[in-house]
Amino acid sequence: MPGGSARFALREATAEIHARLHDLPAFAALAAGRLDRSGYGALLRRLLGFHAAIEAALAAAPPLGAYGIHLAERRRSGLLRDDLAALGLPAIGPQAPVPPLDTAARALGCLYVTEGSTLGGRQLARGLDHLLPSGATAGRAFLLGHGARHAAMWQACCAAIEVCGREPGGLAGMAAAADETFAAFATWFATDPQPPTP
Repeated sequence: MPGGSARFALREATAEIHARLHDLPAFAALAAGRLDRSGYGALLRRLLGFHAAIEAALAAAPPLGAYGIHLAERRRSGLLRDDLAALGLPAIGPQAPVPPLDTAARALGCLYVTEGSTLGGRQLARGLDHLLPSGATAGRAFLLGHGARHAAMWQACCAAIEVCGREPGGLAGMAAAADETFAAFATWFATDPQPPTP
């Protein structure tokens, strides 16, 4: 592991697929403050389809309590539903195909992706100031992630990754699942979302 860190090894192993996500049109528009209300609603529904599917897969995976990870406090699909409700939009739509998480290592590799996505959320949230009152949480709760607990939650995730990385096959399992999760996300956002049914 470079520098003895499983987290840095994961970052290096997934760098190429991760970099491609920055070019996804909806996120580029969000970062530039160019999303209109309809576009933002479509993005939230697409994110909900992905995160709800990931949360279901993680719930069915081997438990991560031995690594200090409690999934209930990391679920963010409810925040997406709250954001859609704040916009007066329905929280409905299809769920994304996601990779199997049949080992603890694979579950942690997936979690590395979803928890890592909270890191740039606050900056992206500023791209909504033209749609939502500046500083308001309603409508952008998902992007604000874990709020005041953000740093502690990320540190706990990184600590779990380091422990798993020292186990036989741990790093390989995490890297494979992280790569597959990034790829599933890219594929999900590269396809046209289905319009919601009233």
